[in-house]
Order: sequence, then structure tokens, then C-alpha cells
Amino acid sequence: MNKKILEKLGLSQEESEIYIYLLQNPQKTLSDISKYTNIHRPKLYKILPSMEESGLVGTIVNGKRKLFVAENPKILNNYFESIKDDYLSFVPQIEKMYQKSFEKPVLKHLSGKTGIRNIYMDIAYSLEKWDTFYRYSSRTDIENTSVSENEHNKYRKIRNEKELQRYVITNEYLTNLKTEKLDKEVVVIPKKVDEFEDNITKLIYANKVAIIDFNTNECFIIESEIFAAFEKKLFMMLFKFLRN
Repeated sequence: MNKKILEKLGLSQEESEIYIYLLQNPQKTLSDISKYTNIHRPKLYKILPSMEESGLVGTIVNGKRKLFVAENPKILNNYFESIKDDYLSFVPQIEKMYQKSFEKPVLKHLSGKTGIRNIYMDIAYSLEKWDTFYRYSSRTDIENTSVSENEHNKYRKIRNEKELQRYVITNEYLTNLKTEKLDKEVVVIPKKVDEFEDNITKLIYANKVAIIDFNTNECFIIESEIFAAFEKKLFMMLFKFLRN
């Protein structure tokens, strides 16, 4: 049995060993517990009363002997709820710290397939349900993504579950491919204007603008509310012009 789960809930290593042992071997003496777990008796004199107080173990008096038993595992729900409450109160605090640290524009450099994957997963995790993101795609080879199918499917699953909306400006090559059109509006740069086959993608989402150069697999993210808003404005002006 995986005792690490109990430790993640907040039990110590010794408490986890004692609890699992008593579940499998009820009504054991302190000596029995010490012998099986290799926890010295003086330490058990401190641990067992604490476990009794928290409701993890109970005691039975049999003559002059005091026997220990594991209580109903449902008591562990209390540990889980405590962790959950602590987590829910902690996350808003660190989110405020994170936002404050990025009040000024920040430029991040990512590289290789890991960088490309992280950008797409950042889109999936940064946006809320039904949010919109914007993409310029001047790809020349859709197969050479440097991202595995499994990784792309993970991103696609979250994107579809959140029903994220997309606006796309691309080239004729990509629109001729049989790709899904769900929750996506696409316009094309006419070849007479430009081939638009630079093999570069720009993504605008949340407070970020990401650029992926598929020629070198180098990526950049600019985090800035005002910069992202400016890029969205320019994108939609061009999108509407091309759609008309």
C-alpha cells in the first residue's frame, strides 16, 4: 500500500506506517507496534496520543493491556479538506504576488520543442472558459511542429473543454488542409498581397503576445496588458479588413 498518499495528506512517515499497520493488524499493543515499525517506544509514547487526539487511532482496554486500533479511514477526509482549504486560500495570495511582479513588460525567451509546447500549454491554462485568443500563422510545413502528437492532444483537449474561441489570419496553404474549424474564424492573406509563408506564428492571449519562429524553434513571450491590448486591436483591424 502506498503510504506516500497519507504523507501528502499531512501525516508523518511514522504516523502513516502506524495507521496502515493497525488497519491490517487491529488491536495491537504499543510493543507490537514498536516491533513492526521499528519506532522506539519513547517516540511512540508521543506519537500515539497525538494520533488518538486527531481521531486516527482508538484504544481498547483488555484487562491490564491497552490495545490500539485504526479508526475509520473516512477521518482522512478531514485532512484532505484542510489541505484543500489551505490551498484555496494560498493560491490567491501568490497570484497577487505574481501579477505584481509583472506590472512592467517582461520578455521571456524559450527555445526548442519544450518552448513551443510551453507556449501552447500556457494558452490553455491562462485562458478561462470561452475566452478568445488570436493567431497569425504563416506556416509552410504543418507537419514539422517539433511538438509530439501526444503533447498537442493534451493542449487540444484543454482548449476544447474550455471552448476557447480563435481568430486566425493565415495563408492559402494552411486553409487548404483539412483541419478542424470548431470555434475558429479564419481569414487568408491573398497571395497577390503576400505569400505569407515565413514559417512564423504569433499568438495573442490574455496579457501576453507569443512569437514562435519555426525556422529556428526559438520563441518569445511578452507579458504586458497594454502591449497585448494593442496587438489585439491591430489584429482585429486587419482581420475585419480581410474578411470584407
